[in-house]
Amino acid sequence: MAITIRDIDKHYFMIEDLKSLTNSNVTTKALIKGGYMAVELGKQYEEEKEKRHQAEAELAALKATINQYLNSKQALVEAINK
Repeated sequence: MAITIRDIDKHYFMIEDLKSLTNSNVTTKALIKGGYMAVELGKQYEEEKEKRHQAEAELAALKATINQYLNSKQALVEAINK
């Protein structure tokens, strides 16, 4: 397989950062390793996003329960004071 990179000077800093990140001195190896890293990070991002949605839903349910408790307590206090 051959990879052709046009205008490499426009991508110099990104490629150098990618080489450093992937511990590779060869540009094509760094690009391939970087691609695998991007795919893995994309999967992790989706998993974390789902976990965040679940945590937000659980938090909303807990807030509703607490609000219901506080409202009930207030109603009870008002009923006792009458």
